[in-house]
Amino acid sequence: MAAVREEQIVFAVSPGNGDGVPLVLLGIPKGAWEYMRDGKTHTFDLTKAGLPIKLMLFGAADHASAMKVVTSDLAAAGVTVRDERRRDYSIEEPE
Repeated sequence: MAAVREEQIVFAVSPGNGDGVPLVLLGIPKGAWEYMRDGKTHTFDLTKAGLPIKLMLFGAADHASAMKVVTSDLAAAGVTVRDERRRDYSIEEPE
């Protein structure tokens, strides 16, 4: 069944900020958040755009609930979770 347009996430891949690293832009309309809020997912296979990455976005009631989903999913796959919640992953603006 096709998703309702207002429940879809808007995304684009741009060449980046002149540093040669592609930039993925995600826009999450209110309808898309409402769709995800009870655990439904939006997935993106960016390998189809030539980038070696796949994304899965999901909603959760709170931070602890989201972490539980991530850690249990990774544990089921035999992957150890490395907690980097305090690390800043912000994109630095070019000078």
